[in-house]
Amino acid sequence: MSLNVQEYIDNGMVESYVLGISTPEEKEEIELLLKESPELRTELRTVERTIHRLWLEEAVQPPVELRARTLRPYNWADTSPQDPPGGKKANYTFINIAPNQNDYITVHRMWKWIFFTAFLLFKFCLFLAIYFYFKYRQVEDRQQEREKVRKELQQSTPPR
Repeated sequence: MSLNVQEYIDNGMVESYVLGISTPEEKEEIELLLKESPELRTELRTVERTIHRLWLEEAVQPPVELRARTLRPYNWADTSPQDPPGGKKANYTFINIAPNQNDYITVHRMWKWIFFTAFLLFKFCLFLAIYFYFKYRQVEDRQQEREKVRKELQQSTPPR
């Protein structure tokens, strides 16, 4: 047991134990200390009474009409042509969704050709982009070679 009794009281481990949120190791430690320490048992009873008072005795009761409204059964069917009590019409709509016999989405034939054309156009643009990229790299490589040759010629020829 690494902490003394006063440290258990000060750091909130007693409250964690009472609320049931302490780890199994902490729970075992506190239960061992409870057997040995009357000060810890007194603190435990005080914490239990405080929590009981806060949760039960000082609790605010909800309004009575809230309970009646919550427990009232729901009537989802619009069986009566009259307005419900209170003068308001229910604000919901039911949509009947009939399942399709097929497990796939049907699309107009024209879209098939539009997607196919768009796919081919994309592939063509991709091909052009790659082609011109390599052409650009070739031109750059040639320019670098020319610059190298030009520098070598300038260095090899004596100045006049």
